[in-house]
Amino acid sequence: MNPLPLTPELLTSVGPERPLRIAVGWDQSGEEAVHFAGWLARTMPAQIRVISTEKQPWSHLRNKTSKKYKKWLKEIEEKRSGAIREALKEHVPRGAWDEDYAVFRDGSPRYELLTQEVERFHADLVLVGSKPKAAKGRFKATSTADALMHSSPVSVGLAPRAVKLSKKGITRVNFAFLDENDEAANTGIASAAAIAMILDVDLRIMAFSPEETYDYNEQIAPHRAFIDEWNETSLALLDRARDVVSDMAEKLGVQGLKNFEVETRVSAGDGWDTVVDSQKWKKGDVLFLASRPATTNCVFAGPRATDFLEHAPVPVVIFPQR
Repeated sequence: MNPLPLTPELLTSVGPERPLRIAVGWDQSGEEAVHFAGWLARTMPAQIRVISTEKQPWSHLRNKTSKKYKKWLKEIEEKRSGAIREALKEHVPRGAWDEDYAVFRDGSPRYELLTQEVERFHADLVLVGSKPKAAKGRFKATSTADALMHSSPVSVGLAPRAVKLSKKGITRVNFAFLDENDEAANTGIASAAAIAMILDVDLRIMAFSPEETYDYNEQIAPHRAFIDEWNETSLALLDRARDVVSDMAEKLGVQGLKNFEVETRVSAGDGWDTVVDSQKWKKGDVLFLASRPATTNCVFAGPRATDFLEHAPVPVVIFPQR
């Protein structure tokens, strides 16, 4: 597996000879993750493989040499392969399909099977969809998505339910600070900036203040000093973020960009809905987050990120901690 997933070093090498390798976790309740993959493939060269899993329904099928098991496996593989092919035809340019575009694994837990296939594919990114009960344009993590958000060795992309995406692909890159741990976020900002510069699109860097997690005055009052401190910290974070972007521009040696501009925002309010909706979002937006520090080099979404994700109205990618 590429030891530096979605880093500037990798992103600058992405092209026809080295497409972005995207693994998609198949979900029978919706095709949002496949749609997300196709949207990325319209933005940059990509190679897409869809991974489907299924629990064995009966204990006697655990004997993988039995005729019943082989019959069950053949039937479900054919059914899934057909459904995946139709979804790919609907959402993904044919040139972005992997030669082995539909892979089936039986067993459990699903996230472990998916992670194994992500590693076997040498994927740079794994995409998953939302629970079907989520509101349109919003994301609720399935058990598999939640597990990947706390253990994936590569970046995790999360597709909101029934999200509307621009036919032009990515038109703006967003990065969000959710806490004051700027050291953990620096590599994420660098990667987000590299993507924006490579695509020549705008980069918006946002800091969301913690006041949004306290819904009532009696909850806010004890934390007022902390909130005021965070607001000051947010401005400092954004200043340092601009320095990271400038360093990345110098490192990449980019010139002649026509559309790339950097915008910074601080947002606070009386709830996540208020905070998130106070920002204007576009169909061409993708949002990047950094992982919380973890003991291993994996994706690790903290509790604030988990809460925030249910209100994010655009596709989100979480970088692993490095």
